[in-house]
Amino acid sequence: MSAGPLALHVWFEEQRNSSGLIRRLLFEGVQGARGTRVETWWRLEGIADMPVPPVLDSLLCGHLLWAANLGQDLIVHGPISRGGLRNMDDLVEVRHALFPKLYPRRIAICPDEEVTTPRPEAGSGAAIAAVSGGLDSTFTAVRHAKRLAGAASYPLAALVIIQGFDTPLDPSRGFLELRRRVEPLATWLELPLYSVVTNSKRHCGPNWAHAAIPQAGSALALFSARHGVGLVSAGAPYGTPRFGFSHPVVFNALCSNDYFSLVTDGGAFGRTDKIEVLLPYPNAVSGIKVCWEGPNPGRNCGRCEKCVMTRLNFLAAGVPEPLCFDSPLELTDIARLDLPSVQASRDLFRTCLNELEVRGCRGSEVDLLRHRLRRVPPAGVVATLLSGSPIQGILPRLIRKVRSLAGAVKKP
Repeated sequence: MSAGPLALHVWFEEQRNSSGLIRRLLFEGVQGARGTRVETWWRLEGIADMPVPPVLDSLLCGHLLWAANLGQDLIVHGPISRGGLRNMDDLVEVRHALFPKLYPRRIAICPDEEVTTPRPEAGSGAAIAAVSGGLDSTFTAVRHAKRLAGAASYPLAALVIIQGFDTPLDPSRGFLELRRRVEPLATWLELPLYSVVTNSKRHCGPNWAHAAIPQAGSALALFSARHGVGLVSAGAPYGTPRFGFSHPVVFNALCSNDYFSLVTDGGAFGRTDKIEVLLPYPNAVSGIKVCWEGPNPGRNCGRCEKCVMTRLNFLAAGVPEPLCFDSPLELTDIARLDLPSVQASRDLFRTCLNELEVRGCRGSEVDLLRHRLRRVPPAGVVATLLSGSPIQGILPRLIRKVRSLAGAVKKP
């Protein structure tokens, strides 16, 4: 495919300053409200020297869906590997086919140079993993560092924590507290913990769930000259409603190229499964940080949706008071959960209930959760009934009408 007249032109550049290396992708010719020139940057904190990857595949891949949303082809002024070009083309093609409104056309990717780049022997098998302090990434780090997957374990050599995804660029205090939470895990595993600060999320496309893994791969690929494999954590196991189109392994694999492989780890494990694997390692469990709504970025509030869900996962694993929370789970925490009928949160808590029931858990917490989830049909059922049906447009109007009539009846 050849690029159209409104193509984006992409350049790579690198510089050094007192805080470390800064690597950039410069986009010229952007059609949008932010102006015609957009700059994405990654700052490698405290790293004065790191070889530049010989191809731009992984850095570019995190921005493919943004370009596809704009409907602009990409002219890349730098080398792209042949395998990476094929994978990126497939990734855009699949996303366009599934979500044509978000990605209105299959864009072309046209590099100045298409190269064959065999992976050098040095560092080819060494892995580097993204960590956030969360359950999923903690599981991946421990699983491979401790070789719990046996021969299938990757030789994990380093960890990376990213500022600019879950933690905002400003203020930096929140990120520093999160890093301090993760540092004991890295120390226990005897692995270096690198920090990457980036604004790349601003140019990731209209759906963060679609772009999160490619974006994480871009950050990990900054170290690809020394680490041939990047590990990211699967957020949901196979077969769950959320797994569908957000983070499927087959899509994530398309972020790999001839020089750097991106591997999604743990897709066969549920959250409670992961906890059960980690229970023999209190050093790992005590540092788990799942909360993103609490006031302290370095602690779990224990009351938000993600905290309550994780507490229920621990309860299913037979641990009512896990080390990573400061207080026990209360019935009021379950009672005040916001569980609308057609949102992903309801499916997540149905998964929690399934894990509790499969393990034969009993108690007031299980009874209350079951009661709350029984009040409306599962979100998947509602979505299936409405999908592609005329009732999809009619039903919301009927609901509003019923509510309006009910309100009128209640009035004196």
